[in-house]
Amino acid sequence: MEANTRQWLTGSRPRERKRRMGAMAMIELVKEVEAATMAELNRANEKFPLFNSKHEGYAVVLEELEEAKEAMKEVELSIGVLWDGVRGKEIACFLVEDTKPMAIYHQAVNAACEMIQVAAMLMKYEMSQGDAGTKAESEEIDYGDICG
Repeated sequence: MEANTRQWLTGSRPRERKRRMGAMAMIELVKEVEAATMAELNRANEKFPLFNSKHEGYAVVLEELEEAKEAMKEVELSIGVLWDGVRGKEIACFLVEDTKPMAIYHQAVNAACEMIQVAAMLMKYEMSQGDAGTKAESEEIDYGDICG
């Protein structure tokens, strides 16, 4: 570990040190998620060609987003039932297995995977546009006041 990093991590106050360690952990997690996103993009590109239009790309991104929202809603509802159990409320017998912590863990991992698919499809959307994104910069198109 470099001296600057070590000094940054070993700040004099414990709260500050904990915050910095958390920031470092998040940076590592982001790198891992970005790697998973690239792997998902590669899998998708092996199976399907780039999008033929912005409309197609938008539709695929929207579909993945809807799946991610559904997965998040499942986690949210399951945690709500878990909380009801913590508060001593009676839980319907058919909900017990699906709202145990490890079942919710698997739901949460599934939701994270769905968001990785959203991210991958956004990258695929960008790839499908070719150089359209840089066209405005290279041709210096004037968009007036709406673009700053």
